[in-house]
Amino acid sequence: MNIEITTPFGVKLIAIEKFSAMDGWDLQEQFIRFAASTDREFRRAYTLEVLSYAKVVQEDGGELPLSTDALINNHLGSWENVRDVFEEILSQNGIDPKKHADRPDYWSAAGAEMASSFLAATSSLLGPALNMVKTE
Repeated sequence: MNIEITTPFGVKLIAIEKFSAMDGWDLQEQFIRFAASTDREFRRAYTLEVLSYAKVVQEDGGELPLSTDALINNHLGSWENVRDVFEEILSQNGIDPKKHADRPDYWSAAGAEMASSFLAATSSLLGPALNMVKTE
């Protein structure tokens, strides 16, 4: 399916691909982490991965995949267009970006992930501290 977006460079036609079954499975699971994450690198990588399923349809009929920061910046032109294309790709692939993370088990899984991260960070700090105590 194609969508049109208005950019500072004019109206662009964007072709959106369907996810393969395995990619879709992985991307919908990652979206739940994306929705709760504050990790800038993870969020950027996920956004780039999703946007790679969109291509700018050129005047000659060729298609240019949105697979790098430069291509995205040059062809979408604004963060609003990035958001709109990102959400449209997800929507057309069965992931409602407004509701997908609103599952009953979502917050309990997020809490468990946060607790695991806390314990891992605490353990990494306590190990060296205990070694210092043993040597003194």
